[in-house]
Amino acid sequence: MVASSLILLRKRSILPSPGTLGCLAAAMLALSGCADTRITLEQLQALEAEVADVEPVQLETVDLALTEIRLYTVGVNDILNITFTGLGEQFSKNELVVRVHDDGTIMLPMVGKLKVQGLDLKGVEKMLYEAHVPAFVKDMSVFVELGGSESTTVVVVGASGDNGLVRLPGNERNVLYALSQGVAFGAGGSGRVHVKPIRSARPEATYDLTKINDVRRVLLAPPLESGDMIVIEPADPDAIYVTGLVNTPGPVVLPPNSELSLVRALAAAGGLRDFLNPNEATLWRKLPDGRQVRVKLSLWDVMSGKTRDIALHSGDVLDVPHTADTRILEWFAANVRLGPFGVTSIYDPMADRRARTLSNNNSNFIQQAFLQTMSAGLTNRLITPAQVP
Repeated sequence: MVASSLILLRKRSILPSPGTLGCLAAAMLALSGCADTRITLEQLQALEAEVADVEPVQLETVDLALTEIRLYTVGVNDILNITFTGLGEQFSKNELVVRVHDDGTIMLPMVGKLKVQGLDLKGVEKMLYEAHVPAFVKDMSVFVELGGSESTTVVVVGASGDNGLVRLPGNERNVLYALSQGVAFGAGGSGRVHVKPIRSARPEATYDLTKINDVRRVLLAPPLESGDMIVIEPADPDAIYVTGLVNTPGPVVLPPNSELSLVRALAAAGGLRDFLNPNEATLWRKLPDGRQVRVKLSLWDVMSGKTRDIALHSGDVLDVPHTADTRILEWFAANVRLGPFGVTSIYDPMADRRARTLSNNNSNFIQQAFLQTMSAGLTNRLITPAQVP
């Protein structure tokens, strides 16, 4: 390490003035050839207002009454428990247990075959009554309940990636029952589910179970079949990501459907790095139409109250990047020590060269090495060499 002791004989400070730093920063930016493609906060607000003016597309949203929810319909291999009252003697009960055959019919002793496939239980009761009254009995009552059904096996893919096979009885072959028996629906789910039928003839469907109309659509949808897949869409993480010149970079977790101001986000990230005084930040935001924009923010204006604080939303990325000013100040903080009797400069060119060689994997290595070299050279000109007595 090369160390030189500098005697502070002059009253003026060795650090350049803010105006000098600004000129140096402008010169370095011009030399680096970097064009600032960020938009302003006003342009961001205009883009968000433009997207908000577009009417969202409603995907098969149907306004249905709850009374139109479809009842269970009898299918092949279902088992029906039938109770006749008054078929023989008055108030006597006759109970039958029958299975629905492959052709959708059941066989009864007196009336023979009756096709019940596709009927709900009330429809089966009406058919049985009309088949016996008045041909075989003057009056009677009939009650039909589902004794069993052929189960349907579907695949449920959870939001966290865990899969599960779910066996559904014949009267519970819809998405709601599959989710209640399968993997946890609320664990990281957004409320949206995608149904992918095993048969290509049936169309795929998407439901947002946070909306009542889509819940009605689920209950009115055709029954699920064995092999159908239900995919639970994961929810976006409720967090803001803060990077750059902050003391604790990383995600700042938010409550669901909430926002956080710029000042509070910086405070949650441990505050800005000491002595560097960054004056700008970059906000990465994804618009509702899928576009991603970069917005230039002035930290000085927000911190001083010149402009209002900015609301950050879940998924935003707030980056406090290095500038030429902050790099010069960082170099001074790392290589210059102020003491009671003078200034000590600690700078090892070989160590600096080795550090830059190790960072060859960085895509911005050439630009960073140029900025560091410029900073080192400018600093050596700003510090007066020690005079030999």
